[in-house]
Amino acid sequence: MTVPFRPLGLIKEVIETTGLEITHVFEDLVFIEHNSYLLQLGERGEEVRLYFNSESTAGMRGDIARQLTEEGGKRGLTIERCGTFRMVQDEGGASFQLEFL
Repeated sequence: MTVPFRPLGLIKEVIETTGLEITHVFEDLVFIEHNSYLLQLGERGEEVRLYFNSESTAGMRGDIARQLTEEGGKRGLTIERCGTFRMVQDEGGASFQLEFL
């Protein structure tokens, strides 16, 4: 199966298996409802990096990662758990910084 570059349709299908939805896409980042995790699209279509919000429930991360990895694999995606991130709102609240930890 050939996976297209930035396969948002496949990513959407995988996310929906968790009961959540994509809320925003910016360049190579896919933000998920409730910001418990985000996905970063790789150089090749099948490469996807998984980052958990540093404020998410640590005990649930393994199950979510497993489910995403399994569902992604069914669609030709390789989802790799890469760490955590945090969002820091800029002064005035108009924008935010994303920090990978």
